[in-house]
Amino acid sequence: MNIKPEIFFIEIFVGMGKIVSWWHEYALGFELKGKRESIGQKGRQLTYWLQLGECNLLITSALEPSATDIVSFVDRHGNSIKSFAVEIDDINAVYLELKEKKAIMLNKEIEWLEINGEKSGTIRCKLFDDNEINFIQRINCKNILPGFAETSEKTDKEVALPKGNVLRFDHLASVVRTNEANFWNEYLIRIFSLKEIYTVGEEFFAGLSTGMQMHVLASENGRFNKVIVEPLLEKEKKSQVDIFIQHHLGNGIQHIAFEVDDLTAIISGFKERGVKFTTIPEKYYVDLAKEHPELPIEELKKANILCEIDGSKLLLQVFTEPIGDRPTLFYEFIQRINSFSGFGTNNIKQLFKSLEAQLNG
Repeated sequence: MNIKPEIFFIEIFVGMGKIVSWWHEYALGFELKGKRESIGQKGRQLTYWLQLGECNLLITSALEPSATDIVSFVDRHGNSIKSFAVEIDDINAVYLELKEKKAIMLNKEIEWLEINGEKSGTIRCKLFDDNEINFIQRINCKNILPGFAETSEKTDKEVALPKGNVLRFDHLASVVRTNEANFWNEYLIRIFSLKEIYTVGEEFFAGLSTGMQMHVLASENGRFNKVIVEPLLEKEKKSQVDIFIQHHLGNGIQHIAFEVDDLTAIISGFKERGVKFTTIPEKYYVDLAKEHPELPIEELKKANILCEIDGSKLLLQVFTEPIGDRPTLFYEFIQRINSFSGFGTNNIKQLFKSLEAQLNG
């Protein structure tokens, strides 16, 4: 297999790249590594390259109305993830492999870009409604892609950066319409040689008026994890999954999860910079205290942290409020203590139960 599943970068299409880039710098501590003005698929565009730990984000906006691929995407979906990229060593071999695996190819041949001796080749494959998977080979690239120039537009370093460290991308979570998950699961499993770790659905959320079906996929090396969820039509009330589809106007990547080394410290630093996190119902912590009185419940509650336990292993999770105006794209920060390998399935169930209990008084 020529494809080594690991996310190289994630690209987000936005309306105002400078503002969104600045927010990631100031609020989350990303470093602005460079920017590139270029002619994209349809017209001129500007891309900011941001980096934090091993995580690379590209923030792209249109510079003219003719860049309809960006303009129409943002009009339809708002500020949202367009694609994720996987770096490869032999693009010709990968091209043949993807054809054999029946990937949905968006370019009939490899797209080459060369600027000042830096060169890259790209294979674009379809994902969901308007998303893409990009397979990229870089040749003599000093920066993330050809054409990126270092910039002096840096956030004031007199302002303290958030505490703790963001390490890497932990997983991507996507939302699809009912009865589409199996198709996209099989598609990603085939392309990346993933394994479906587990699925939860109607039985898992039995007795609740909301719920979802969730599929967890992972690579053998553990460096590529994908979560795909779809609504449960049998449920009488809408969940966050239904809300995403409604406001995103279709399928898409709902959130990025970042792995960190000290979640409490990270949250403290982010809150100082104005980052808002999803409030967790009081009942969640009441139930958690009954089951695990040894945990620092008040500290978890103050930081809106969800906690799942597996013996001596712990999973800590926190979710930001949507980063744009629509209730769609948000970020998750996750800490895995003693190599916890799950994705907080029980946390999700308990959260659904707590929300329902809160709504019902």
